[in-house]
Amino acid sequence: MVSGTWFTCSVVWPRESQRRRTMENPIEQWREVIGRQKPRSICGAFWYRAVYRTRKKSILNMDGALLHGGRYNPPDEFGALYLSESTKACIAEMKRRAKTPPDYLVGEIKVKAQMICDLTDPILLGQLGLELDDVCSDDWQITRILADLIRDSGFEGAIVPSAAGPYKNLVLFLDRFSNQSSVELIDVQPLIINNE
Repeated sequence: MVSGTWFTCSVVWPRESQRRRTMENPIEQWREVIGRQKPRSICGAFWYRAVYRTRKKSILNMDGALLHGGRYNPPDEFGALYLSESTKACIAEMKRRAKTPPDYLVGEIKVKAQMICDLTDPILLGQLGLELDDVCSDDWQITRILADLIRDSGFEGAIVPSAAGPYKNLVLFLDRFSNQSSVELIDVQPLIINNE
């Protein structure tokens, strides 16, 4: 859980490089804004996840994200299932990695979720005092704090902008799912990544 006391300092905003913009207490402001958001629901939409071929049996597993952390989850605090809106988005995400092995699979996943926060909404980002660059930068401090606040506000996940291009990703916190929410692996296929 994020506390508002340790983050009352200046935040370095990625798009402003060396300039600083300060907020009295961004965490409390963000908590209030996120808490007022009307949740979106996802009713049987298909999302995609790329994994190494050796991880085929654990394609819906969050253990790697829990262990290593990700853009929307700090390591050893909570897991997250990262999905993309298309196989093209999966390829773009994999190409961002320093080393992209050619041996990936892509899973087609049916998602039903009742409580999703939409961080691709420019109005919400504006209310948070953020811009797209703030949540797509390689500094994950802001996104990890936002994810913690989203979880604490009862959301099961968030639709987020991809840092790899004009795509949307879905970050799910399966431990927050209600009985009406689910993920189901529908199909798994090879994913061809051309490293040109």
